Amino acid sequence: MNYKNAPFSPQIFDQLPGCWGCKDINSTFVYANPEYAKMIGFDNHLDCIGKTDHQMPATTAESAEQYVEQDSMVVETGRTIRVLDIHPYHDGKWRAHLFTKTPWRDHNNHIIGTIFSGIELKDTAVLEVGHWLCRAIGLTKEQQDPSQLKINIKKEDIGLNTRESEVLFLLLYGKKPQYIAKTLGVAVKTIENYVLRLREKFNANSKGELLDLALELGYGSNIPESMLRTQLSIVLKD
Repeated sequence: MNYKNAPFSPQIFDQLPGCWGCKDINSTFVYANPEYAKMIGFDNHLDCIGKTDHQMPATTAESAEQYVEQDSMVVETGRTIRVLDIHPYHDGKWRAHLFTKTPWRDHNNHIIGTIFSGIELKDTAVLEVGHWLCRAIGLTKEQQDPSQLKINIKKEDIGLNTRESEVLFLLLYGKKPQYIAKTLGVAVKTIENYVLRLREKFNANSKGELLDLALELGYGSNIPESMLRTQLSIVLKD
């Protein structure tokens, strides 16, 4: 499919912030905006057209199979997904992005591919925004009051080690122990033990309370440095 015949105007969307593009039903690029192409390593964004993720000049090509699986998931289910991507890019810098992948439909509502858009997460403050929105919408004034959470400890007193920080980060992004274990290359039981240790350190009575306390204390505003050395592409659960 030629992007010139596509049911959108790239020139208009290229003015939007962030990186975006679209792929056909076979996960081949139909278009990518200049910001995405520059990040990947192309001088001209039109050079992306007709290529697959396997053919990208950046080391993100190592995750090409995961991208294809994600695209297939969107095409087969007709659902939009969110993906957390952490990779080294063409300039050698590690970056974290939150990508949204949605079905691309023609005028007859048939799915003809996927449209992706991403924003760079210089920190994970987006987590805290969602957290405070949940507290503010549909709750009583008493429930909205952060003091209702029993915070008896300061962030500087918790002292998380590297692995605990990684587990907490993935928990905050909605990942299950089974997936965290696979991602970090350890046993599920090990992750469950880390969760218990985290609950003890935060004095939390449940995993849900652990996550609330972690967000209240600001753990939703940073990505563990150790995770910016490991390539990840994980689908986030609602």
